[in-house]
Amino acid sequence: MKHTAMWQEIQDQPEVAQKILDAYLPKGEYFRDLLQGKKQLVLTGIGASLYACHMARYAFLKYCSLKPQIIQSDELCYLLPSIDKDTLVIFISQSGESYETKVVGKELKERGIPFWGITNDPKSSLAENASEVMLLHSGREISSATKTNMASFLILSIIAAGYRPELKGAFLEIPDIIRSTLKLCPEALERLADALLPCMNLYLLGMGANAATAIEGALMMKEKTFIHTSGSSVSDFRHGTVEVIEEGLPAVLLASGEEYTRTALEHGEYLQNAGVTVSLVTDTPIDGCIPREFVIPVAKCREECLSPAALLIPLQLLAERVADKKGLDVDGFRYLSKIVGDYKKGEKA
Repeated sequence: MKHTAMWQEIQDQPEVAQKILDAYLPKGEYFRDLLQGKKQLVLTGIGASLYACHMARYAFLKYCSLKPQIIQSDELCYLLPSIDKDTLVIFISQSGESYETKVVGKELKERGIPFWGITNDPKSSLAENASEVMLLHSGREISSATKTNMASFLILSIIAAGYRPELKGAFLEIPDIIRSTLKLCPEALERLADALLPCMNLYLLGMGANAATAIEGALMMKEKTFIHTSGSSVSDFRHGTVEVIEEGLPAVLLASGEEYTRTALEHGEYLQNAGVTVSLVTDTPIDGCIPREFVIPVAKCREECLSPAALLIPLQLLAERVADKKGLDVDGFRYLSKIVGDYKKGEKA
């Protein structure tokens, strides 16, 4: 069986995760000391880079003295008047060449305000302007942002919590957790992918730290499968969007740990009673309303704020499998450029 480049990039993630841990986990105390000298923390990116910020937000909220303000990079200009040397800005950009990164990064450098850059290209504008550069160590990525999103999430999580001795073991387990998840979920995902082929709409609904995982997963589903996919927290879905549900609508719930999984099952039962076809991605054995063939198992992280490293994997694979089964160009884009300063040239919008 010939695999797509996206499939291979998903499989490469354990090795990428190991490179990130080797490079940055030993610097956990260094990052903590630099953060302690700041009064404001801003995390910024766009697309998958921005969603990595939201995925890592929970580690900052739980373990970091600075609570992050997350803003997409094209709106960072509105924060510029409040950014001074007591503010740390961390830019995330796979290419390091996005328009906003170059413009705002140049202005901050001209004002003498240091900022950090997370990028895959050591020769990019972001790397050249940043005072501290953290490379994604992801190699070439030609399809959707899978391994670079994972690497960005891990780097930010290390910045937030890598200094804590009690979390070192949880961080070090991540490459094996990704490997185990890659082996655990394909059978159930094949069934789900087949079920989604005729669908036009899909909802991904996350609990806790994995609300942001759902949003990132929705981006990949839209990019690769052309299924209109919405990602949100279960709570946000219940406060309005729930009005769209109808017979046969597919929804995938994401939950890590016993408490969140129990709550997800309660929501799943409600949605099923309303006619929704519910699947569940979880790291916890269940005995509930969702049939086992609709449960996608992942390996368990001992720390909930790191669980997106496991729960994101099935969503990446699902996007790849559905697109491939539909006969779409899994590794290409109709309009998107990997360096998004403009739409692809020569294409009709």
